[in-house]
Amino acid sequence: MITLTFDESDMNREIADVAGRLEDSTTVHDIIGEVLLDETRERIREEKSPDGSSWPALHPITLDNRRSKSGILRDSGELFRSIHKNTSSDKAEVGTNLNHPKVWVNQYGATIRPRRMPFLLIPFGGGRISAKKVVIPARPYIGIGRGDMELVKETLDDYLRP
Repeated sequence: MITLTFDESDMNREIADVAGRLEDSTTVHDIIGEVLLDETRERIREEKSPDGSSWPALHPITLDNRRSKSGILRDSGELFRSIHKNTSSDKAEVGTNLNHPKVWVNQYGATIRPRRMPFLLIPFGGGRISAKKVVIPARPYIGIGRGDMELVKETLDDYLRP
């Protein structure tokens, strides 16, 4: 699972204040997890980073090689389906349980270089083209943006309102 840690002191104080008013903070963390899960899935649909910026477009060769014409990071649907929440009385986590390199490449970007050959061979249009390297830009999908924190606060306010 990809896990990112953020120092969000204001949000943590708000959570502690709310949790202190409840006997069991599991419900609070479940609400937070659900909001963050929904927001993460929505970002993937909208092809945006947690900070709200749009992801770089796919390279034309990548588009030509795709199985489907679905959005960025949704070719097979595996990553999207793997996004889940994990909550308890003391935490709310949202991430993926996929454990292979493409998860990290999508989140952080990567440069791929050949190991044994002088160039990479990339399928294209029924043939192949060669490249000395392939740069895959970061397309972050896991994270907490300012809008996410506001939505968590509003949702908790609604939940706690008598």
